[in-house]
Amino acid sequence: MRRQRAGRRLRRFPALAAVLALTAAMGVSLSTVSAQAADVDLTPGPTVVADPNSPTGYTGHFVYYNPDATSVRFVADILLRNWADPSDPTVYQPQQYKPGLMRGGGAYDVEMTEVADGYWVTDVPLAAGANQYWFYVNNNTNLWVTDPANPPIYAPDGLTGTARRAFNKVNVPYDAAKQDYAPLGARVIENPRADIPHGTWSYVPFQVGTTTRTMGVYLPPGYDPDRARPYKTIYMQHGGGQDQSDWLNMGDVPVIMDNLIQDGLTEPAVVITPNSNYLGSAAQGYPNLRNVVIPFVESNYNVSTRAIDRAFAGLSLGSSITQGIINFDATEFGYYGPWSGGASVRATTPNVDKPYMLFGGGRWDFGLPNATTVNNLDQTTFTENVVVAGAHDFNTWNQMFTTFARDYLWHPEAFMADKFQALTSSVAATSLNGGNKNALTVKLSQAEKLVTKGANDEAVEVLDGYIAQVQSFNGSGNLTDEQAAGLLANAERIRSNLAFWLQ
Repeated sequence: MRRQRAGRRLRRFPALAAVLALTAAMGVSLSTVSAQAADVDLTPGPTVVADPNSPTGYTGHFVYYNPDATSVRFVADILLRNWADPSDPTVYQPQQYKPGLMRGGGAYDVEMTEVADGYWVTDVPLAAGANQYWFYVNNNTNLWVTDPANPPIYAPDGLTGTARRAFNKVNVPYDAAKQDYAPLGARVIENPRADIPHGTWSYVPFQVGTTTRTMGVYLPPGYDPDRARPYKTIYMQHGGGQDQSDWLNMGDVPVIMDNLIQDGLTEPAVVITPNSNYLGSAAQGYPNLRNVVIPFVESNYNVSTRAIDRAFAGLSLGSSITQGIINFDATEFGYYGPWSGGASVRATTPNVDKPYMLFGGGRWDFGLPNATTVNNLDQTTFTENVVVAGAHDFNTWNQMFTTFARDYLWHPEAFMADKFQALTSSVAATSLNGGNKNALTVKLSQAEKLVTKGANDEAVEVLDGYIAQVQSFNGSGNLTDEQAAGLLANAERIRSNLAFWLQ
């Protein structure tokens, strides 16, 4: 929760919640109630409190101070959709929360009440995890106003004014009794923990030609510049109307990484957030990324220089950049995450079967990749697709980053599991006798376990034995040419993939 900040305080604020609920029920404009709301906390910024009257168990109390404003609107990506029941088309208000709902219904937009002397106030039920909000002042919807009492830490060379979308963040605990929905409870991974080691992050200056720019750099807890085994790197690319600030603030990358590392659910890694404006020409494969950004990182931090130890992911515009990199040079990174930006990776791209690609987006996301397109790509590559509860917003992207870092990064077996399963099923469907089937399935199981352990060289040897045995069965007439081809295609693809990264 947010630390208490200095500001004007008038006793307590539950009275305002009651007033707002009453006036909403009566259809009375909020602007008429300021005189009734004398008993309200006017500390600027967000305050989250446990509230037995809230459907989520928590109420967010927001105070924005601006004595020159004639109106202020509170806007937040907190409208709800039914994740538990996909057939339900309803967009729910925060006040209508019930178990099974998740954020992803779009922006909640409400006039704030001027309680006293430029103090603008509103209360709203909030659910677990990182909640995004901003303000429109005097009905200017072109300017997303940052909360001055709870501001993101923006990059010094990032966007400003109307070009800058403000992504203020407020974190909310999980009430198991009231929220009562495991997928929502999982979003507490986005909440800071005071009692664990924390990494550090900052905007680091570097030169692009004659211009000084910055990139965001997160270093994991206990980062050791002299560690014998270099760290892996994750490059996270922002979307349109954003810059290198957003993954580090509303995108919650430092918090999620700290928590996952503490829980032993991801490997400590250095995270880099570049700005799309300085990556260079898309047609040339973003040469400044390749020739300036990556060399700077690998010269100044104790990170691996192997492509398999690098990941690149992005949202929306960042997804287009991610896919552009794949189509230009698929092996520049070992892992990719194109999210909320469709699916435009070409199956004909050289070496496209070598990296591991996690597509994804929100169920109510206009940029959700086409599942059929991704599935077709997976027939010849190592591709997975994840759909989470969310829209084209950070409700989706925070979850996608968590999923990527926890379940897929540095885990090639996660991208191979379906192919091993398909091979096992194909073996079972042949007319081989039980002993011969078992000989093949044992090798497949052993190879998959070795990949999971990171013993890829041994896995290649086991797959060589499997391939040789299938060819032997084919030569002896125990397998038809068609059956043998079905048992070899995925096995040879997996073997080729593993062998490539052993070079």
